[in-house]
Amino acid sequence: MKEIINETNRLLEEYNKFTKEEVNAYSDFVEGFIERKFIDPASRVYSREFFDKVFFLLLEKAFESGNNYGLLIIKIPELKDLDYKGEYHKGPEMEIGKILRNNVRLPLDLVMRYSKITFTIIIPDIDEEILFKISDRLKYQLKNFTRLPETLEFYSFYLPKDLTSTEEILKFFD
Repeated sequence: MKEIINETNRLLEEYNKFTKEEVNAYSDFVEGFIERKFIDPASRVYSREFFDKVFFLLLEKAFESGNNYGLLIIKIPELKDLDYKGEYHKGPEMEIGKILRNNVRLPLDLVMRYSKITFTIIIPDIDEEILFKISDRLKYQLKNFTRLPETLEFYSFYLPKDLTSTEEILKFFD
């Protein structure tokens, strides 16, 4: 009986250790999600810090599960010369963020700002035809909004069909 109790106690300690490790890993992953650093103050979309935390995880899930994801990368070179005036400045960056958010299914789709001129949108569970309709709608709206529409760059990818590695994807970012 004593042997069974000792074995049970050992198993409980092992279970508690694994549970604690799992909770710590989850805490490390979600740490900061409620902090302001995950929102870009100029455009009010997710920031580069958020992108770094979830982008590769989402892509890995897409490749592993075979789910279809849309990935849009939008570069707006005229933003390079803008000087941000503070959190409450309602300038072109905020309007661009609003245009991007208004054309996706929030909170399911993720709109993120990768750099000063690059935005990306991840759209899970989407048909290829719908992805290109969204892309065309965004092109039209942003070309009407920006001063230099000829400089806009749009990249649309239907994952995992169009790209098979993260290295291929990263080539399209700054």
